[in-house]
Amino acid sequence: MVKQKEILTAQNMRNPKGKGFTTLPESIFRARIKKVQEELSAHKLDALFVFSDEYRPGYTLYFSDYFPVNVIEESPQGVFIPKEGEITLFLGGINAKTAEGISWISDIRSVETLEDFFAEKHSQLGRKIRAGLVGEAILPVKYAKRLEPLLDNSNFTNMDRLLNNMRMLKSSDEIELMDKVGKVADRSIRAAVKRLKEGPVSEVELAATAEFAFRSEGANIGSATILAAGVNTKKPTWRPSTKIIGAGEAVLIDVNPMLNCYCADTAITVFNGKISSITQKVLDVSREIHRTVIDKMKPGEPASTIYDYFLKETTRYGYRDEFMLYAKGMIAVGHGVGLDVVEWPNLDKDSKFPLEPGMVLGVKFDLHGFDFGGIRQEVEVLVEENSCRSLNDIIYDDL
Repeated sequence: MVKQKEILTAQNMRNPKGKGFTTLPESIFRARIKKVQEELSAHKLDALFVFSDEYRPGYTLYFSDYFPVNVIEESPQGVFIPKEGEITLFLGGINAKTAEGISWISDIRSVETLEDFFAEKHSQLGRKIRAGLVGEAILPVKYAKRLEPLLDNSNFTNMDRLLNNMRMLKSSDEIELMDKVGKVADRSIRAAVKRLKEGPVSEVELAATAEFAFRSEGANIGSATILAAGVNTKKPTWRPSTKIIGAGEAVLIDVNPMLNCYCADTAITVFNGKISSITQKVLDVSREIHRTVIDKMKPGEPASTIYDYFLKETTRYGYRDEFMLYAKGMIAVGHGVGLDVVEWPNLDKDSKFPLEPGMVLGVKFDLHGFDFGGIRQEVEVLVEENSCRSLNDIIYDDL
């Protein structure tokens, strides 16, 4: 276990490269702003308003370098990026005070002043504002209604794709952070497996073991830990219960630590004690297929080939039906990972975009529908210039 005094996080010890929660240098955020401003000119827009709620912070965190503390108040986050001039950050009142000296943005205001702020911009322009919006799916109706009268055509122009494309390709600084959090996730899972082998334990106790391990390294919870045992592994998602894990039961461990605001999404399945040779074969094959597919991934190929590889391999081993159960719809075989645990792009049979260097993808493999329940393996995979590699070592562990 890493000693507390050795922990270096944005929360307790500012990295000399930057002062915000990500520890990235201010120059990175300014470069992102510059790129957006160039796009605003190309789209003949006056400004871009970027919105996140406090549970899905990625869109605004990408610019502000501030992650709101949730629950203590309603604290959504907005970043106003004009075609020219000063950037403005909007937060709940308590978070707005905390963000001073953390975010590189100096103009920080309460989110409840949004309407007055837009009215001021409207007055300065002498006409309604031509504004783009990122975060349309999560912008509360109450804010949208207040701003509509001030907007050209009473509406924002949806610019989600612009930011999704920017966030999809990670810089070397971001990859370095994601490499670190991937290893934190590995150690968290190993701690949980070790505790499982020590004797009777409940799902919730095992989840606590995993979370304590990554918390002890300075990481936060990126999203809820999924820890399911026995029949509970038949579900695609599960909140850990007080159920004591029985002998021979499947145990699905899916952890999502966040270190310096960058997330991991890592999962493995193990069994509690002795299992039948048939069940052992399923487990061994699932790991073999997962590793094989990651080894087959190549930059330049359509992302849909990941799904195609899984389908081919599961068909070859006779597990096609078990694969197909959760292989449709969103995050079928994975998704992007970064400032959010689940972000664009989605990985399924229709994902025709090419795999590009700088992408970090959570490549997920589910087999469900067995008598014992189901199996999940998931790791973060970095697309490089000539190959792809896992940012998690856990995929090669003999668990």
